[in-house]
Amino acid sequence: MEPKDKIFTLTRTFKAPRKKVFDAFSDAEALAKWWGPVEAPIDVIKLDFRPGGFFHYKMKGAQVNYGIFHYKEIDAPNSIVWVNSFANEKGEIIKPPFEGIDVPREMLVRITLSENNGATTLTLVSEPINASEKEIDTFNAIRESMVQGFGGTFNQLENYLAGI
Repeated sequence: MEPKDKIFTLTRTFKAPRKKVFDAFSDAEALAKWWGPVEAPIDVIKLDFRPGGFFHYKMKGAQVNYGIFHYKEIDAPNSIVWVNSFANEKGEIIKPPFEGIDVPREMLVRITLSENNGATTLTLVSEPINASEKEIDTFNAIRESMVQGFGGTFNQLENYLAGI
């Protein structure tokens, strides 16, 4: 498998300055208003926004799930790199709760932000890490679902940015 087969990229432009978009990722109150699936609003359990820190949250959808970011790099207001996983209520990484499919437990996510004339382009690049070949195959098979999921999340971010 070519390394590029393991990479998912999505780009979105927001009518907001780069610092405003970056701040939406770095503030617990902001994240509570826009992060996550449309059908599962979140509660922020803890946000420790720094390299080596984490963001632990509860998704309240048809079933309750938890997620966690482990921050690797933060270059304000240009980029953020984290490992994204499903978690339990204690913040321990768990197998994703999808019956019958092997989704990777850990995803390396990098967002970069660039501003032009007051609009900010966010580029998200994600790839599985510490994943089996079967988990990588699943990652490649669910790309359309990821486009829809991140699309809904970024619609929420767009609405949040328009309202502040």
